[in-house]
Amino acid sequence: MFKRFSWLKRQQTKREEYKPAEEPEVIGENEPDPEVSFVDVLPRDNQFPLRGPKKRFADSIEVNIQTLRQLLQDDSLVFEQLLVGSRSRRKVVIAYLKDVAHPGIVGEVKDRLRAIRTESVIGSSYIERNIENSNLSPFPQVETTPRPDVVESGLLQGRVAILTDGSSEALLAPTTFFDLMDTPEDVHTRWFVAASFFRAARYIMFILAASLPAFYIALATFNPEFLPTKIAFIIARARGGAPFPIYLEAFIMMGIVEAVRLMMIRIPTPLGASIALFSGLALIIAGLYANIVTPVVLMVVTLTIICSFGIPDFDLRTSVRIIQFITMIMATFLGIFGYALAFFYLSAHLVTLKSFGIPYMTPLAPFEASGWGHTLARSSSEVMPQDETYKPRLPNDNEES
Repeated sequence: MFKRFSWLKRQQTKREEYKPAEEPEVIGENEPDPEVSFVDVLPRDNQFPLRGPKKRFADSIEVNIQTLRQLLQDDSLVFEQLLVGSRSRRKVVIAYLKDVAHPGIVGEVKDRLRAIRTESVIGSSYIERNIENSNLSPFPQVETTPRPDVVESGLLQGRVAILTDGSSEALLAPTTFFDLMDTPEDVHTRWFVAASFFRAARYIMFILAASLPAFYIALATFNPEFLPTKIAFIIARARGGAPFPIYLEAFIMMGIVEAVRLMMIRIPTPLGASIALFSGLALIIAGLYANIVTPVVLMVVTLTIICSFGIPDFDLRTSVRIIQFITMIMATFLGIFGYALAFFYLSAHLVTLKSFGIPYMTPLAPFEASGWGHTLARSSSEVMPQDETYKPRLPNDNEES
């Protein structure tokens, strides 16, 4: 009993001495290389890019630091360590290039990490949700990636990488909408025209995934005069004796899609995926034969699903799935006006949203021509195009900076 009391007393003393707002510790470069186990270097999934590095981050923060040092052998690469968590103090390391990253952004990242008051940091998502500018926004303001080459590219742009001990994913801050729509394959594509073409295709797919069901509901229900005559007759003939209105059919089909998707997530095996797909197909075929759903709605929903998978970032794709239902509700009650109102609100929100002081739609709004070479398109230059997106001039900057 006396030993147990002494142990509890020591633990209480440690918690009382905890100071979350401590100065970050700079990790030296002369430390011995960590031992990498065979398990740490195994791939986490089977979705490899066709070209480019296949390496992923490990769960050990020491291994991840060494990986970045091997990729980016620059004397200005700095690693600073903080301890986050009041009960279980987890190591969190920020990495940046001292002569490239803006001091204001680096200081803001440190301040937000120090302000975290959670008892334990179980994963990088705990860090992400506590350092974003707006938790109410559906759009992610921090990029999550398991790829060291993506982190290396972000560091060269002037961004800050956040590594969490026990997590195989790194966070990049700040981030923009175009960073989330970018893929590593674009960099490794030989022909710059092909890379620019597929980037433009992803932007179109993003718009279709977010608004196609709502646009169909608005036109077919409230404003059929906007449709071409042949298409209007095809929709009217396909509906025939359908018992539900168009908006209810669309909601039913989108609900079935989400149910199948959740089933595939909960049963992450080939057998579970086969069962989910078979169940979804059986429901759709039965609905078509029973005339409960129409082929036109099925085509719209299928095209929406295909377009949503064209969005590379998982968090952004999840946000679009929620936005789909919001735009559908607006179109159901207000027609084409509700659709336009939802589109206007989302556009205004994207333009006003910021990530660590950086406008979310940079370099489009505000317009920054130097950033178009690796965001909206890929330039054909032999060197990596540089821009001023992550090098803002803050009000407190001196003239020398």
